[in-house]
Amino acid sequence: MRMDERETMTPRERVEAALALKEPDRVPFIAAFHAAQALLTGMTIEEFFFDVKKSYEATRKVWEMFGGFDIYSGCSPILVYYLPWPNSHSMLYFDWQLPKGNTPEQMIERQIMRREDYKLVMEEGFSPFKRRPELESELLKYAAQYAELDVPSWLREMDVLAMGHAIVEPPVDVISFLRSFNNYLLDVVEIPDTLAAACDATTDEMIAAVDPQIGFMAGEAEPKIVVYGFSRVATNIISPRRFDLFWPHIKKIADEIIRKGCIVLFHLDNDYTAVLDYFTEFPKGKTWFHLDQTDISRAKDVLGDRACIMGNIPPHVTALGTPREVEEYCRRQIEGCMEGGGYMLCSSCVLPDNIPPENLRAMKEAVVKYGFYKA
Repeated sequence: MRMDERETMTPRERVEAALALKEPDRVPFIAAFHAAQALLTGMTIEEFFFDVKKSYEATRKVWEMFGGFDIYSGCSPILVYYLPWPNSHSMLYFDWQLPKGNTPEQMIERQIMRREDYKLVMEEGFSPFKRRPELESELLKYAAQYAELDVPSWLREMDVLAMGHAIVEPPVDVISFLRSFNNYLLDVVEIPDTLAAACDATTDEMIAAVDPQIGFMAGEAEPKIVVYGFSRVATNIISPRRFDLFWPHIKKIADEIIRKGCIVLFHLDNDYTAVLDYFTEFPKGKTWFHLDQTDISRAKDVLGDRACIMGNIPPHVTALGTPREVEEYCRRQIEGCMEGGGYMLCSSCVLPDNIPPENLRAMKEAVVKYGFYKA
């Protein structure tokens, strides 16, 4: 159902135009949900996580409540926590407490990999650190629940794209969590070459996780989108000079995803403003950037002729601001970034689980009020 008579495109057409760096009818609004659908529909976050069918029903209800969005960002995120491949969200490798009631999930970070284990990583990869392989049975249980949903047919009916069909991380992020944050930072300074060598040695292991995910999640969907997320090589954590150590393996993974015919959605937690130039090395229209603390105006200047950008609406605004404050924040960003296309309105990382409904509505209404392109 259209919100405005000026809308001449379907959500899919609108997003595809932005990804192609063209001006659609209006700026797309991407509601990057994590579990906000739960509180918006009267469920607990715990119920939303563990009952996939109910989470999907809640997600569709939210779409009806708000007149739809321009992309589908998923329902329950439970599968991510049972990934059998190295990933910082996988309970097979890391200690996660999943939601109880409305208390969200939390990683209990501790040292799992010792400094002397770098040799082991270079020889055997991350498999020695898969500590709970028995959880793969839970993966199969939840995957079966996903397979019973009618998501593909619903998306075709709505003419909407899914936000991602696979997720992957660079080895440096996985190592940073295995080592724990402070030990990782010491390694960056004291044994950078060893750390970089371990990353290079495990790059193929990370790439191998892409195809099975796409096979399960994408089906015949096009374009296929791979969410490539990282946070601990951000330049508010390490220096730009240190970032250079890890760029070769970061780039190799992205290049391989592009070679497979997919779009790389860089999910960049924290701040990468100082190293945006690195990301100009990819072909035009093959990458997409979801920004957290990176200066989005600078990103538009550096990457705007090569890649679509979105993000940066912070959680303190979306969760704690008034609807007017949300609208004003969105207005400034829309007017500063929309020219020439290749831009979507989106939150930093994900929408807060406790976003008030009036603030979510204010975000959507902002693109209708300020985001139409001139005919």
